[in-house]
Amino acid sequence: MEKQKPRVLLFFIIYGTMLFFGLVENVKGVSYPLIKTEFGASYEQQGLLVSIMSISYVFFSLIAGFIVARFGAKRVFLAGFLCAILGTLSVFFMPSLWTVAVSLFFIFAGFGFFEVGVNALATQVFTNKAALLMSLLHFFYGVGAIVGPRAAGILTNTGGLQWRTIYLLTIPLSVIFLVSTIAARFPERSKDEAPGNGGLSFIEALRLPMTWTFAISLGLMVVVEMSFSNWGGIYFQDVYGLDPKTAGAAFISTFFIVFSISRLLSGFVIEKLGYMRSLIGANICIILILILGFSLGARGILVLPLAGFFIGIFWPTHMAVAMGYFGKDAPVVTSAMIVISGLLNTLAQYLIGIFSRIAGAAWGYRSCLVYAVVLLGMLIFLNGKTQQKKTR
Repeated sequence: MEKQKPRVLLFFIIYGTMLFFGLVENVKGVSYPLIKTEFGASYEQQGLLVSIMSISYVFFSLIAGFIVARFGAKRVFLAGFLCAILGTLSVFFMPSLWTVAVSLFFIFAGFGFFEVGVNALATQVFTNKAALLMSLLHFFYGVGAIVGPRAAGILTNTGGLQWRTIYLLTIPLSVIFLVSTIAARFPERSKDEAPGNGGLSFIEALRLPMTWTFAISLGLMVVVEMSFSNWGGIYFQDVYGLDPKTAGAAFISTFFIVFSISRLLSGFVIEKLGYMRSLIGANICIILILILGFSLGARGILVLPLAGFFIGIFWPTHMAVAMGYFGKDAPVVTSAMIVISGLLNTLAQYLIGIFSRIAGAAWGYRSCLVYAVVLLGMLIFLNGKTQQKKTR
C-alpha cells in the first residue's frame, strides 16, 4: 500500500496537469478574438502574437528538455506551475496588446514545461499499453479544452466578466497542483540512463535523424490541431460575422468534445489496429473533413469540429510509436521532439497570419489543409522507417 500511494499521486499530477493545461490554453478560443478587437490588432499582429506564444512554448520546452535530462521531471512541473501563476495573475493588470503578450508569454512558458514534464513522466510511469494510457492522458487535456472556452464564453457573454478575469480564476488550480508536485516523489533516471553513463543527452538526441523525422511529423500534427483553436474563432468571426462569445466558443468546445471522446475511446481500437495504420487512416479522414467543411462556407461550422475525433488520435499515438522506437531514451528524445515540433508550429502560425493578410481572412485557417496533406506524406515515410527497424 505504501508503494501505491506515491504512484497514485503521480497519476493525479499527470492527468490533473493535462486537464489544467487544456483548460487554460484553450481559453484563447474566446480571448484571442476579444484581444484582437480590444486593441484593434491587424491579422499580421495577431499572427505575431500567436507566434510569440509559440516561441515561449518552444524556448521553455528546450529548457525543460535539459532539466529533464539532468534532474528529472519534478523541477519541470514546479517551474511550469510557477510560470502559470505569474502569467495568469499579471495579465489582469496589462494595459496594451504587447504588455498582455508579456503575461501570455509566461503562461505559455508554463505550457512548455508541462508538455515536456508530462510526456517525460508518462514514459516512465506508463510501462504497459502506452497508446491506451496516453490516449486517456490526452482525454483529460480534451476535457479541459471543452470546459475552458465554453466557461470563458458564458462568463464573458452572460456573466459580463472581462477575458482577463477568466485567466485570474485559474490560479487556485495552479496552486493545488503546485502543492501536490512539491509533496510527490518522482522517479529519477537511473545512473545507466544518465548522460555520460551510456544514456542519451539532449544534444545527442537532437543529432539523431529519426528524432527529426518524428519531430517534423509531430510538428505538422500540432499545426493542424492548433489551427482550430488559434484561427477557427477568428475565421468564423471575420469571414462569416459569427460572434466569438457564442458561435466561436461553441465551435471550439464542440471540436474538443469530439476530440475528447476520441481520446477516451480510440485507444482500444488503436491497440488492435496498429499505431502507424491508425495515424495514416486518421490523417486521410481529416483531409476529407477539411475539404468538405471549407466548401460549405458558414455551415462548415457544423462539420469541421468532426475533425477533432481524428486529430485526437495524433499526439498520444505518435508518442507511443516514439516510446517503442527509442526505448529507454524516450524521455530525452521526446523532449527534443517537442522542441523541434514547437519551432515548426511557431513558424507555421506566423505564416498563417501573413497569409490571412495577403490572401484574405478566409484563407489563413483554410491553409491547414496544406499542412495536413504534407503530414500524410511524412507519416507514410515514417511508417517505412519504423517497419525497417522491425525487420532488422
